[in-house]
Amino acid sequence: MGEGLVIGTQDIAQKDQLVLRALVRLLEGGVNIRARFSEQLAECNVVFVPGHWPYRFHAPCITVRVMDPEDVGAALEATADLTVATPLRMTNVIAVLQSATQRVHGASQFDPVKGQRALFELLGERTRMAERRRAVVPMSAGQQIVFDFVQQLVHTSMPMDVLLSGAYALGEPHRVSPVEEELIRSVPAHSLRHLLWGLAMRLAQTGASAPERTGHYRLSRWPDAVGLTAAGHPRLAALLTSQALSYEQACAKSGVPEATVRWFLEACLALGLAVDEGSAGAASAPTQSAAAPAAVGAAKPPNPPTAAGPPGWLGNLRERLKLW
Repeated sequence: MGEGLVIGTQDIAQKDQLVLRALVRLLEGGVNIRARFSEQLAECNVVFVPGHWPYRFHAPCITVRVMDPEDVGAALEATADLTVATPLRMTNVIAVLQSATQRVHGASQFDPVKGQRALFELLGERTRMAERRRAVVPMSAGQQIVFDFVQQLVHTSMPMDVLLSGAYALGEPHRVSPVEEELIRSVPAHSLRHLLWGLAMRLAQTGASAPERTGHYRLSRWPDAVGLTAAGHPRLAALLTSQALSYEQACAKSGVPEATVRWFLEACLALGLAVDEGSAGAASAPTQSAAAPAAVGAAKPPNPPTAAGPPGWLGNLRERLKLW
């Protein structure tokens, strides 16, 4: 059946068939769905049928019922894999095709930790770069996610639990197309900060490895409420706000598990809450080097004071106005 969706229709209204074909052609290349039409039902893996159609195609073919308002829902939906309501529009067709793609390809092939880390790194990199535009990231199973780095929002039809599960693979980010602009208006929006904190907490729970950090880090401000919900986060925030600490020092002083410390620090760096104040040796070096010239200078005899010249007009003005 190929890698994408092969779509067929059986006895649906001519108007619905024309709209469906037009929408699939319009969506081609605009969203992360690979689909084509076929007149041969034997090669189709998705077939749209009328709501009252009495049959159901055998797996792996997915039966999608086109439900009219007068159709009785419960009994008919029980004999369908998916349903879509008329009139057919871009939003509900995209939703049903994404669901069909998920069923065709499944999610068991994905490594959750790999997916979580990839999404976290993408968010962190683009947030640190101060990306000032929106970006679309294609995802496996026909899904996609739109990041608005100006409004700090995430637009997607995927539930937040699915985004946090890591059961996906990410494609190459690109700018928002006109088709995707329309899609943004019809899908839920989530907080980008909440998503990033949620990923950090999931990665810490699984003990996933994080980048090695060798500097001394201080928080410039406290995380928002969602960043303090995990055990140990308030303690880490208090410590790193009061002084710059290395990763090892934060672990020792807080008593928090290493993975929690690492991913808390990664989230704070990605969100611009933490700054690297360098190593302890580097921080003390300027003080020592500054002290050396002072000692040398102290051995020299003081320069004789220069004779004060007559006050100028500015000095006279300051004296009269008592500005000294």
